[in-house]
Amino acid sequence: MAGVKPAGYRLPAMLLAGLLCAATGVACTGSNASQPRPSHPISGHPISGHPISGHPRASQPGTSQPGAGDTAKNPPVMARCVTPGLLLSAVPPAGGGAMGHQGLVLVFRNTTRSSCALSGYPGVAARDSSGRHPVDAARSTVGSIFPRTARSRIVLAPGGTVSAGLEWTVVPMGPRDRCPRYAGLAVTPPDETRSLWLTRPLSFCGEFRIHPLVSGTDAGGTDAGGTAQ
Repeated sequence: MAGVKPAGYRLPAMLLAGLLCAATGVACTGSNASQPRPSHPISGHPISGHPISGHPRASQPGTSQPGAGDTAKNPPVMARCVTPGLLLSAVPPAGGGAMGHQGLVLVFRNTTRSSCALSGYPGVAARDSSGRHPVDAARSTVGSIFPRTARSRIVLAPGGTVSAGLEWTVVPMGPRDRCPRYAGLAVTPPDETRSLWLTRPLSFCGEFRIHPLVSGTDAGGTDAGGTAQ
């Protein structure tokens, strides 16, 4: 009988699709109906799972990006005072001589426009009138004229001063009836190889000692531009 389909009969796929489109009122084409839908939306998701913006760019290899606390953790290294930036002078000790001892206060002044650091003992050598036959001063923290001093690191501001006590004995020993005479002193700042010449005739026997640098101009710790650390 016309219009009656046998059992098990299936409508063609294209006809079934057309009937569905007609029933829902949606326009369909054969090409679009057969295209698979993408498994992921084309937009709305960042590429590779990471946002394109909103995060700082990665540092280039070999560069660093210090944090705000790095300066406090790693303070700038203070430059060492060098010979050309220092002016040397000498004054008598405030208390004068004592018990056969005489001395000088060696004063260094920072003549540069920047702070620098000094630490330890200056090198001191007494020279005769020909500039030869030097006698080196021994290092000591205890003396007869100057108080007990300790080695410290001193930051020397522009125009600031540091000083060191130099002392010697003037009592002849043995067969000598007088002490040798010297024309002056070659003074070398700590950790330097260049010396400053101080024309200062002096005569001494036996002990010849230099003490560590301290702040100020009296070899006793008075602050006059230097800050001990």
